Amino acid sequence: MTKTETWLRGGTIVDGTGAPPRTGDVAIAGEVTSRVTPPGAVPAHPRDEIDCTGMTITPGFIDIHTHSDLSFVHHPSATSKIMQGVTTEVVGNCGFSPFPVHPHRRETLVDFLRGISVPRTNIPWSDFAGYADAVDAYRPIMNVAPLAGHGALRIAAAGTRDVTVDGDLLRTMERLLRECLDQGAFGLSTGLSYVPSQFAGQDEINALARVVHDHDALYATHARATPDPFDSFDEAIDVGKATGVRVQYSHLALNDPRMWGRADDVLAHFQQAVDAGIDVRYDVYPYDASASSLTQYLPAWVQADGEDRIRRVLADRAGFVRARDELAEGLFGSITWDWERVVVSLAGPDDEDLEGLSIARGAEMRGMAPEELCLRLAMRYGNRARVVLFYRTEEDVAAFLAHPLAIVGSDGTAMPVTAPGRPHPRSYGSHARLLHRYVATEGRLTLTDAVHKATLAPARRIGITDRGVLTQGARADIAVFDAPAIRDTATWTDPCQLATGVRDVWINGEQAVADGEPTGCRAGRVLRRSSR
Repeated sequence: MTKTETWLRGGTIVDGTGAPPRTGDVAIAGEVTSRVTPPGAVPAHPRDEIDCTGMTITPGFIDIHTHSDLSFVHHPSATSKIMQGVTTEVVGNCGFSPFPVHPHRRETLVDFLRGISVPRTNIPWSDFAGYADAVDAYRPIMNVAPLAGHGALRIAAAGTRDVTVDGDLLRTMERLLRECLDQGAFGLSTGLSYVPSQFAGQDEINALARVVHDHDALYATHARATPDPFDSFDEAIDVGKATGVRVQYSHLALNDPRMWGRADDVLAHFQQAVDAGIDVRYDVYPYDASASSLTQYLPAWVQADGEDRIRRVLADRAGFVRARDELAEGLFGSITWDWERVVVSLAGPDDEDLEGLSIARGAEMRGMAPEELCLRLAMRYGNRARVVLFYRTEEDVAAFLAHPLAIVGSDGTAMPVTAPGRPHPRSYGSHARLLHRYVATEGRLTLTDAVHKATLAPARRIGITDRGVLTQGARADIAVFDAPAIRDTATWTDPCQLATGVRDVWINGEQAVADGEPTGCRAGRVLRRSSR
């Protein structure tokens, strides 16, 4: 029996491939896009059609860089992303993933995940398969495509210590990674500026990357913080050169004021690697500020054994003074701090008055040096304390977005309409901002290019073969929006604001947004990588 088709009639189709927009009709039957036709090619059936005249129809956006690993455990209906047309979240980035789990280091992993603003969470599973089943049981509103995090692998094999991983430890990590990939993870991510990933040497990374290459999966890297950022670029590129793995450089940016304005030099560097046959791309989000856990910027020896060690070290006067002096040496030890550019986004119940204030202003209020305020917040709240850093320029961001190697990600999280503190607005606005600011307002990208960078380009990169394109037989993840009217409304001072202009969204053939409002439908699922 033929499934009933729902027709989206008369819209402007931007199919994700980079082909020019065209007017047409799109049919959905069950979970798939059953037909894409010229307008009126199939007779109308008014009961089963939606008028899309004046609207743009695209594949649902695939956000290649997110931290929504446990979002749908806490908030299965979190709407910050679907209201931008995002239908799939790629998780497990920057070395953070909720699997694999060593039975005696479960709490260590829980503490580690708080570094990506994950609330303390019960983790009863042990591997990727258990994680996927658990998330599916919550019936998430969106699809989730997980990577295995290097930090989680290292914790499972060796804890958070600064140790050389070779011999039996390396074989353990390789085995755990193979298990993740065999169970359906889409690849491996590293977070080389975070503990414990930053303790990894090149031999360790290359050995794991070879496992990834053998599975035809993706290697994504949040690069190491180095005095010369080109050293970070080269470390990522060299992994691809040495192993042949697909390399995804995470959230490309220039965070050092001495490098501002050199986007063209950076892009030429990546293009040279591609021209030499290395399979490297990068992702970027459309904001000139970053956000992370405050503890990321503490000396590595303070972080080495988790949140409890942070508190113990900083409670000791000698440890506090040593950490304060080393922190004062600069951002990652090489970039001069400008504390007016560092804003508290999340603290805790005794320091909520600091949220939204710069560290400079907060330190003045508390009558202490900025470094001392940072350490006191870390001591009180551990990895929960978060900051936003305004250490980028708009021109560099725009140049990175426009280049053909760019894929669009948010580095954000699927969130509900209310969230504690003042989170980075990227979680509520990245894809809407892409379309409004960089396409409609400034014209730095065409609509066709922007949609490609947010749909088929990330699908191909991550290894998703049945989404990211409007074509017969693809999964029916579809967005319908008013291109001239789409807006990101989230701001730095009022970030928990949903985007506007997206009228309808389908996920796996079920309508998750209708007439600009969430329907309550939760048809998402954890996706598994298949062999290609």
